[in-house]
Amino acid sequence: MPSHRSKPSTRPLNNDMLVRGVILALIGLVLIVAPHFMSASPTRELFEHARIPAWFALVLGLAFMGQYGWMRHQQKRGDNGQS
Repeated sequence: MPSHRSKPSTRPLNNDMLVRGVILALIGLVLIVAPHFMSASPTRELFEHARIPAWFALVLGLAFMGQYGWMRHQQKRGDNGQS
């Protein structure tokens, strides 16, 4: 028996986008904040040199989360119009 779903692939893709956004934002935050709590070491220098990619990861993660929120808002708006 075939199941009748209106949009089978949009929800998993949206959830994947949210998960990717959260992971990227967390990575960016950790890389930005970690050097402030570390003592002087080669690892701290490595984290400090990763500042630009860290900001990129943070912004990209926030963009993914924003896109997820926007798509969810559009889906809710479309669902309300169909009822």
